[in-house]
Amino acid sequence: MRGGPALQFRSGEVSTSAPPLTLPSPREERGEGSKTSREGAFNESLTIAPNTARMPGDFQFKASPRMQTLDLAHLDALLDGHIDLRRRAGSVQPLRFPVAEIGFYDPFTRWVASASAGVRLRLRTDSRRLRLAATQRLAAAGPEGEQRPAAYELYIDDQLFARRAAVGGAVMALDGSLSGDERAEVVFEDLPAGEKSISLWLPQSATVSITALELDDGAAWSPWPDPRRRIVFHGSSISHCMEAEGGAGSWPAVACALADARLLNLGWAGSCLLSGLAARIIRDQGADAIVLKLGINVYNDGMLKERTFLDSVHSMLSIIREKHALTPIVVISPIFSAAREDAGDNGGPSLRRMRELLAEVVAARVRSGDASIRYLSGLDLFGEADAPDLPDDLHPNAAGYQRMGERFHRLALNGEGGLLPA
Repeated sequence: MRGGPALQFRSGEVSTSAPPLTLPSPREERGEGSKTSREGAFNESLTIAPNTARMPGDFQFKASPRMQTLDLAHLDALLDGHIDLRRRAGSVQPLRFPVAEIGFYDPFTRWVASASAGVRLRLRTDSRRLRLAATQRLAAAGPEGEQRPAAYELYIDDQLFARRAAVGGAVMALDGSLSGDERAEVVFEDLPAGEKSISLWLPQSATVSITALELDDGAAWSPWPDPRRRIVFHGSSISHCMEAEGGAGSWPAVACALADARLLNLGWAGSCLLSGLAARIIRDQGADAIVLKLGINVYNDGMLKERTFLDSVHSMLSIIREKHALTPIVVISPIFSAAREDAGDNGGPSLRRMRELLAEVVAARVRSGDASIRYLSGLDLFGEADAPDLPDDLHPNAAGYQRMGERFHRLALNGEGGLLPA
């Protein structure tokens, strides 16, 4: 397969076709946040208008010399780690929910499920250069207002070749306002000669609509399908992992890399609400194992009391089991968070009690005859001794996520009795 003519940008051109996005603020990230947590800073009614800002100075995108542009129609065969693709004129956006159900989600969940956590492009090529152009919106504010990582990570033959941020792209401030030009590009040069297998991981803390993918003019390329066994993860921001160095640094990605498995990361920051919508997505995916890290997003405001918490977890598992009757499932309880261990919020369970309740759910399932489900305490992945790597008492840092992935691999994936038996 060959690409088309070289991409060209016209000076001053910027897309304003996206509709305004209204983001209600789920208090402190719908159960994950102290007052300094990531989404808690959004106002109760926040409208993000289509971006018309320009980059400062004389920054502009230029046509790439002697490069071929792949037809956007080919991205379907190159992308992995997504649920669906949203196609607009001149762009393709990977989403982690079905496009047909876009109206079913609240705006906040819709945004985090549109962020490209775990999404990557996979291809084989002999090109010495790769250029990706996109429109990008980065949720840049961390717990203390610092900029989050927004790295594109290029792996060649399963080894990290380079990690870098795009040039351009809009930045979403703590109040939800956008600054900068949404147009962004990232270029990787001096790739090794000859045919190679490439994975380009998109940033987990941004939405990315791909407008062009370019390789050397005349370079051969083909899709690189992933035949490995697939693990589907669902969880909160602690599975979304915006604080990791890149998408490949999330703890689910670390665990899958160690197990030589294929990843689908359905970590939705602030939006792991034990919902039927999420359960249906998981149910409908091909999966060799399923990992559900539950609880923290329904902590704040006592969103679910004990009765509704138990019912919601059982309902999620029952929906998933409709198409995954024998698929191994691991239910993981919340990791350590000192302020939430013994005190619930507004009558809801504390984290300590949530762990007991989730263990009870799994035990009830086992008694009913489900031999393919198990419970894992979140404290086994990240406990009190790990608190130095929990800077906001909620979200691990990059080192903490790395350790969680290694521990999950050792406890649940590796060796006899693991989720993916040899």
